[in-house]
Amino acid sequence: MNELDPQPGGSVPEASDWSDSAVLPVTSVRELFVVLGKAFRAYQLYDENNPVRHRFMESLRQSFQGLWNETDRLTLVVEEDRIRLGDEDVYQSDSRSESLAFLFYKDGVREITFLPGIESGELEKFLGVLQSARKLVPEGDDLLTVLWDRDLQFFAYKYVDFLAEGVDLPVPGDGATREALQGVLHGELPEGAEEEGAETRAEGDGGDPAARSVRQDDFNPTLYALDAREMDLLRRELHKEVYRDLRGDVLSALFDRLEEADKPGRQSEILQILGTLLPTFLSRGGLTAATRVLEELRGLEARPDIFDDERRALSRSLLDAVSSPQAIDELIQSLYDGSIRASPQQLSAFLRFLRSAAISPLLRAAETVDHKELQAVLRAAVHGIAQRNRAAVVRLLEEPDPIIAAGAARLAGAIQITEAGPALAGLLAHPDPAVRLAAVEAAQSLKASTAAGALTHTLDDPERDVRVAAAKALGTLKYAPAARQLQDILGAKEIREADISEKLAFFEAFARIGGEGSVQFLDRMLHSRGFFGKKEPSEMRAAAALALGRTRLPAARASLQKASRDEDPVVRTAANRALRSEE
Repeated sequence: MNELDPQPGGSVPEASDWSDSAVLPVTSVRELFVVLGKAFRAYQLYDENNPVRHRFMESLRQSFQGLWNETDRLTLVVEEDRIRLGDEDVYQSDSRSESLAFLFYKDGVREITFLPGIESGELEKFLGVLQSARKLVPEGDDLLTVLWDRDLQFFAYKYVDFLAEGVDLPVPGDGATREALQGVLHGELPEGAEEEGAETRAEGDGGDPAARSVRQDDFNPTLYALDAREMDLLRRELHKEVYRDLRGDVLSALFDRLEEADKPGRQSEILQILGTLLPTFLSRGGLTAATRVLEELRGLEARPDIFDDERRALSRSLLDAVSSPQAIDELIQSLYDGSIRASPQQLSAFLRFLRSAAISPLLRAAETVDHKELQAVLRAAVHGIAQRNRAAVVRLLEEPDPIIAAGAARLAGAIQITEAGPALAGLLAHPDPAVRLAAVEAAQSLKASTAAGALTHTLDDPERDVRVAAAKALGTLKYAPAARQLQDILGAKEIREADISEKLAFFEAFARIGGEGSVQFLDRMLHSRGFFGKKEPSEMRAAAALALGRTRLPAARASLQKASRDEDPVVRTAANRALRSEE
């Protein structure tokens, strides 16, 4: 390697004597690169205001600050697939597309130096350089140009000139004579070339100077030259080989052998290999490959002529392992913190093959994760699995975890699991108000008589949102037995202390259910005076007027026309609004 050229980017202190490997902060540097990798992934996935990105950036700053307690700078040697501190490897990656080492190495950077201060203001710029380097195209700028343009003050680097790499050139002033340079030339020429060149020069000394430098034969194509068609064919074949899906070809070969039902021993061996490959694919973010394995296994299980009972049980055990709560929790955490990058399409395709054991952890994640796009994918996956395992959803209604119970209730209503009615009725008395609210919403969607009857017991629930939801659900379901209880509530003192939205919910539910009888009660509420000649409060009368508009009965219209001339502007406005809604 030729002499490395130091580049601008902060002054590099004098090198410390790190010949003794015991003084090298190898462990700290390895941990630094782990944190750097996660921070870089978060930088690529999230925008600058995302809290996940801020958390990883702060961890990276703390790693650098801790490192400066052990050394005054960090100088590292870059190789093609690793980064070294002294003689110790502190970072290594076999995947060029994901490797930080190869990102530097491919553009000639052979040594990098981090200096104290980079954690204060240049981490974002440094990760921006890495992000730009990932997107560089061959015909555009290289990493060296990006580094020069960003002018980092606390990051230095050295690089090599590719044209001279591997050639030991004489250094001027160190005895580099004409003879030494001639020796370099002779070392590059093949044996006998110098004598052949001397004879050629001797023969041409007396001829035309142009003839000695250019000959017609120089322009003749060689015997083995390729024409344009052959070059194009060679180029296509080379491209096909370079970008060949080797992993896909290997999986295809395994599945071809797995279909040979007459060799159960080999089937068991292949299934064990797949059992090793599946967690490896998931840990590295290979959801597409993992999905293909699950899809093939499910297809083979469905064919009666492929597996015997032992092999079918072994195949199902692989799917059960991937669907286990522990595996799903690890997958969700990796997706959330950016350790695994997958598109919603890839994730959805993988999750649809999971078994019923995955419903519980997926349901919890769908209820708690704050990543909107990920949440939508998880909910779609839960619905797909639940459609195939409806009994598992009913069992989840009895979960002690309120998050899972509430999610299962909403799921039962969404996919219309009618047999969940009794369990939903039981959840209406759950101690957690969120579970009771979810059960009310599910009962409304389910339209089951068992659940509808239980809704009447939640009209006096301690939580206002549950009471309102129950009243709206009974009105939507037009559950006639609830009319008497709603009328009693509207005549009680407690409803007068409620907010306007709760009043409206109860009045409208009563109007939907009560029919002709509700019109008489609402008309008295709107126009009658009390014992001392005092009418009901304005909000109560306005709510009664709006409820009358819901009945669409002639008697209700007459009452509203009378109220449209009322002296109270709140009541008058509500009555006119109700009349317009009828029209």
